Amino acid sequence: MGQRLSTQSYKGARDFYPADMQLENYIFDTWKRVCRSFGFEEYSFPILEPFEIFAAKTGQEIVNEQLYSFEDKGGRKLAIRPELTPGTVRMLAQKYKEIPQPIKWFMIGNNWRFEKPQTGRGREFYQLEANIFGVAGYEADVELFRLIIALMQAFGANEKMFTIKVSDRRLISSLFTDILKLPSESQPAVRRLMDKKDKMSPEDFEAGLTELGLTAEQIAQITTFMSGTLETLEIPKTNVGYLTLVRIFDFFRTVGLADYLKFDPSIIRGFDYSDGLVYEVYNNNPANRRSLFGGERFDKLINIFGDYDLPSTGFAMGDYTLLEFLKGWRLLPEFSGCCDYLVTVWPSKSTEFMQKAMQISDVLRANGSTVSMWVGGSDKLEKQLKYANRMRVKYAVIIGPEEIQNNEYIVKDLKAGSSVRKRL
Repeated sequence: MGQRLSTQSYKGARDFYPADMQLENYIFDTWKRVCRSFGFEEYSFPILEPFEIFAAKTGQEIVNEQLYSFEDKGGRKLAIRPELTPGTVRMLAQKYKEIPQPIKWFMIGNNWRFEKPQTGRGREFYQLEANIFGVAGYEADVELFRLIIALMQAFGANEKMFTIKVSDRRLISSLFTDILKLPSESQPAVRRLMDKKDKMSPEDFEAGLTELGLTAEQIAQITTFMSGTLETLEIPKTNVGYLTLVRIFDFFRTVGLADYLKFDPSIIRGFDYSDGLVYEVYNNNPANRRSLFGGERFDKLINIFGDYDLPSTGFAMGDYTLLEFLKGWRLLPEFSGCCDYLVTVWPSKSTEFMQKAMQISDVLRANGSTVSMWVGGSDKLEKQLKYANRMRVKYAVIIGPEEIQNNEYIVKDLKAGSSVRKRL
């Protein structure tokens, strides 16, 4: 016999066994339910996209180091999507003038990035993306923040468990242009390094800025900026980003949700298309303080497809980090088994017992229950009940010779151990 093949899935990808799928569907179903309650509509698009869509604006690290790309048999360069936003905008650019605005869309899709698999991160991951298109004002961003809060609350989280850390790219632009006097061509590299600051030691961060040609004074100004408050930032108070943040924080104080938001000028976001409000949702668990997911304004991303005008804002929440969050805070529910009933088949050579089991199964299903009928042959009843317990089924249905004669069946509560007789 030749070499045996490995049973392992591709590194960084996951096999979803039924119990795993039950958990994944719980996440997906909650995402869908809450998004629909806010009036968002679901959409989808292919996992393969033209390579240039991501090369244009997604960001150097993802495109150069993490993107799965290849040429198809027709010589076209394609990529497996590493995120959902560019494909969403591509799709919307085709028909956005025909769609009533504001446009509120959500999607759940899988993405691929060639990263080192670690806790809370894999190469394949699923995301919920929710976007609002056609609204330039901060009202759309407020709606998305409220959606985020509602989503987290739907999983059982409260304001002590997570924080939405908010900033604005226009503050960064003012820092670069008005204070640091950085030339435009050097700004993206500095911004990318600032985005990685939390993952670096202070010494490495300063060394990185020095390598980019910044002076000691400029480095000190960046450090001061990234630890500042909205009140202490040396930014013109006419800055649109500053004014937007003031309005948002004032509104959330008014409606009693201010505890969920915090201004943090160190929030940069690594996407080149981010061009306004930026934010990340952080896990406050002392054992796993980290960013869970984020979002931003991307008003100009649609311009890579033509001379369009469509204000855009949205966020993407991943299943990996959310699952770690739920585990860390012990918010995962206890899931039920595969079905409500297991209808047993009395061990006999007669087909009458199987026919009666099928009849009862159909009656229970017609009443809205989920039902599995024993298909393992004429095994002893003890084995069938043991199987039902292992599958965490709530009830077992037993039809023996006496029940056949009296046109009855027994329903056994497998947790309580009690039984009742019912007539067909």
